Amino acid sequence: MLLKQLRLHDFRSYKQLSLTPPGGVTAIVGENGAGKTNLLEAIHLCCLGRSHRTSNDKDMIREGTETCGVHAKVLRNIGIDEVGVRLYAKNRSKKMVYVNGKIVPRIGEMMGHINCVMFSPEDLDIVKGSPQGRRRFVDMLLSQSQPAYFYAIQSYNNVLKQRNALLKGIAKGQSRQQLDVWDEQLAIRCVPIVRLRQQTADKLNVLAQKHYHVISGREQEILAIRFSSQLEASLDPQADLFRMLQQGREDDIRRLSTSFGPHRDDLNIFLGGREIKTHGSQGQIRTAALALRLSEMDILTSVNGDPPLLLLDDVLSELDVSRRTRLISQLRNVQTLITCTDLKELRGAVPDCVLNVHDGIVS
Repeated sequence: MLLKQLRLHDFRSYKQLSLTPPGGVTAIVGENGAGKTNLLEAIHLCCLGRSHRTSNDKDMIREGTETCGVHAKVLRNIGIDEVGVRLYAKNRSKKMVYVNGKIVPRIGEMMGHINCVMFSPEDLDIVKGSPQGRRRFVDMLLSQSQPAYFYAIQSYNNVLKQRNALLKGIAKGQSRQQLDVWDEQLAIRCVPIVRLRQQTADKLNVLAQKHYHVISGREQEILAIRFSSQLEASLDPQADLFRMLQQGREDDIRRLSTSFGPHRDDLNIFLGGREIKTHGSQGQIRTAALALRLSEMDILTSVNGDPPLLLLDDVLSELDVSRRTRLISQLRNVQTLITCTDLKELRGAVPDCVLNVHDGIVS
């Protein structure tokens, strides 16, 4: 997959911008706050319909304006794909998505047209942060590789929201009568989520172990990833979750939340048999996060037949020279956009293009 054109209008610090990056490595160089990450964020928006660093779309609209637009054109092995997104300041929930010139009614319909893998400093939270971040990592990977998954997890979350709202209502005297309905619906919707997450965790375990060895240069350090779920051993997730919900109903009413289901899933990450988030060094945690992202790239390449766009946001400066060189060696034949404050950070790579960013101006 090759990004042929990126156009921005009133996006973040950019009033108007059009880029035509070459294949290979493009270095985006500038001081902190110059607007480098904004370019990667715009690409991410066209891939997944959301920012990687804010949940508020309004944050991406240039100050003083009411709307912004982003448009990306890529060359895939099956031809040209174009995706555009327009955001509006006055209505936070309103978002217009265009795929190949046509407005699509649901964000899920943009999934898979442009794929990216993004490395950012926040990736450390995938390894050492809350289970929610690891679930999001898996969900975003599956949404790009299997667009139907996006609707599956969205549907599950909608039912979960309704069940939790009913639990709160019951605590205030509302009838319990509808709980059976929501329990049944939640159990039905859990099946594809649990199975696909388990399959993905198994793939990540094999791939991340390999990438960790390459980047760290330490074959004696064994990285392992295990799927953790209340339903991981279940042969019939639908029946088992329904039973759990029934048995835990009184506790759920007291807690005002649902205690069982895929929304409690996690990825357990071990190094040398010990949980890395509590026993790993900062360098080991960072290497594990990079290994996960490279594994994500492998899975998307395998599913789609061509590699995704690779976005590296200020991650090289945090690596020692040897790990940096070994990481870069893994990025051949992938169109890569790297942000950095100094070209010295790219030691081990020769960029095909250098973009200098200063106060929202790219030269």
